[in-house]
Amino acid sequence: MSWDKFLMRRSFSRAANQYEQLAGLQRRVGEELLSYLLGSTPTGWIMDIGAGTGRCGRYLQQRYPRHPLLLVDIAEGMIQRAQSQAWRQQPSFLVGDAESLPLQANIAGLIVSNLALQWCLYPDNAMSEFARVLRPGGELVFSTFGEGTLKELRQAWANVDGFTHVNQFVSKEYIAATMIRAGFEIQSLEVQHIRLQYPSVLHVLREIKGIGAHNVTSGRPRGLTGKQKFQQMIAHYEEIAKNGKISSSYVVIYGHGRKCVKI
Repeated sequence: MSWDKFLMRRSFSRAANQYEQLAGLQRRVGEELLSYLLGSTPTGWIMDIGAGTGRCGRYLQQRYPRHPLLLVDIAEGMIQRAQSQAWRQQPSFLVGDAESLPLQANIAGLIVSNLALQWCLYPDNAMSEFARVLRPGGELVFSTFGEGTLKELRQAWANVDGFTHVNQFVSKEYIAATMIRAGFEIQSLEVQHIRLQYPSVLHVLREIKGIGAHNVTSGRPRGLTGKQKFQQMIAHYEEIAKNGKISSSYVVIYGHGRKCVKI
């Protein structure tokens, strides 16, 4: 299965202005991810890849004030929003694709990537690019949604039609293999299960759409989904609900790797 990257860029760009108000889960995961930096003393550039509106970048600048900081995102609207934020010292910004970074090799001491890897067509490509840009011994800390994310929504739509309405997510084992192939020593790889509750199914869908993270798979329906099918999906979702409470599952993979030093 593949993504429509043009649609993805447009979707996230359009969501940039309201992203901070709706991205509570992304903030929560980002705060957890940044705890993996304890003890890290990078040299060279620090990069936030998939930077969004710059929340993690602002923390990185505060923690490493003497290091040059680069924020990278595939969506121009996100970069523009990040540029408009208040910064202690103006960082560098780049509209770029994690799978093909327009950057020199061996220049970064630390790469942070919060909930961006799941939007790559081929995570192997992104992981290889992270390794290429990092100096030997440089560190990568990242989070990504894993297999089982939005399983309730996936199941509800599967009872309605054969289209893909939910993006695909990979397993912890797959992520581990991509790290090793790219040349990383795995320092840690952990999985967190999060279940969020909502007043209704519509609230789930509005949040997903509001942060720009809705369906961009090549197997998605190409026209408008009919009202009848939509109501059927909601009915199936409500049947899945436990104790009548609408919830949505998220599986978060946190990774910490160090680029191998060749002897």
